[in-house]
Amino acid sequence: GSQSSHITCCVAAITSPVMEDTQELLTEVPLETSKSSWSWKILGSLAALATLTVGVYSFSNQGRPEATIANPMDLVQDWEEIPGIDKVVEHAKTLELKQPLRNLNDLFYESQPEELPWIRTECVIDVIQGAAYLGQAVVFLYKAIKYDGLRCPDNSPAGCAASVAGFITSITWIASYLSFAASACHLAVKPDALCAGDWTALMANFGEMATVGAAVKEDCDFGKDWLKVLSITDDDSMPHTYWKNFVPSLNSGKADTLIHWDHFNTVQRNRNFDITQCVMDVTNSASYIVRAILQLRSAALACPQPRACAINIMNIISSFAWISQFTALAVSDCSKYGKQKALCTADISDMVAAVTNGPAAGVATTSDCASPPVPEDEIHHTPMA
Repeated sequence: GSQSSHITCCVAAITSPVMEDTQELLTEVPLETSKSSWSWKILGSLAALATLTVGVYSFSNQGRPEATIANPMDLVQDWEEIPGIDKVVEHAKTLELKQPLRNLNDLFYESQPEELPWIRTECVIDVIQGAAYLGQAVVFLYKAIKYDGLRCPDNSPAGCAASVAGFITSITWIASYLSFAASACHLAVKPDALCAGDWTALMANFGEMATVGAAVKEDCDFGKDWLKVLSITDDDSMPHTYWKNFVPSLNSGKADTLIHWDHFNTVQRNRNFDITQCVMDVTNSASYIVRAILQLRSAALACPQPRACAINIMNIISSFAWISQFTALAVSDCSKYGKQKALCTADISDMVAAVTNGPAAGVATTSDCASPPVPEDEIHHTPMA
């Protein structure tokens, strides 16, 4: 018994330091193991993220054509290898153009030095006639408001209709000539401007017919009493009636003086507008002489093309008719008392011009307003009016 007790004590003595060491190890090992596990978790997450990134990139490129990655220059060289491309090329060679290709040398004026002076002349004439019709519009507006014998609405029905129609027609001619000038004064042909000019010229010709229709009955009636036509039949509209209403206290002598003074101012103002109309008539007559020369030259060059030839021939006829009209109007408007025969001649000439120029403008729209415009017709005819 004593021997076993001794052995137990010895084992206890030996084990006690070992147990202490073991306890220390048991206490420290869990901490180290925890740190190691977290490190492996972080490394595993990074590896998974890298794997996911590579997978997404591979999936996005999967099925993508190699041509998107290839050199673009290789694509130009590879189209000939497309199956059946030879038949496509041969079929394309057999196709015919619906319209001839536009030649830039025909569109840009500077590429035609021999034509440039004529085109610039046309530009000047368009601008001058646009300004002349502006002055004429002002005169017609005054006649519709203030001019005895032509005033609206209670003066002369025919004169009123002629004045209003003349004003609207003049405004339409301004739009037409400005459109033509936008093309002739530009560096190249402008189909949109020519198209607009053709349509407004067509409208203006209808306006000319309306103006002549209203005026010809009075102007060509040589048996009527002009003094009766130009007098004011309504007593309430007489100048002296207005003066008596405003100055009743004046004696008859002073009232007559005012009446004569007002009459003198009215006559002088009407005469000033007649002179303005006279200047516009002379300007338009001279402008149409130059325009007729341009159209004669254009017709000589364009008559191999039937459409352009027909347009130019009708333009030439209308230009000479308008020369006759404005010359006759100048004879009447520049005269102090007017000329009835000259007015009748002007009306007939204007009707001839409108009847021939209207179809020319209508035919011109088929080429100038085409999409794309017809080059051979577009080049070989001058503006309509």
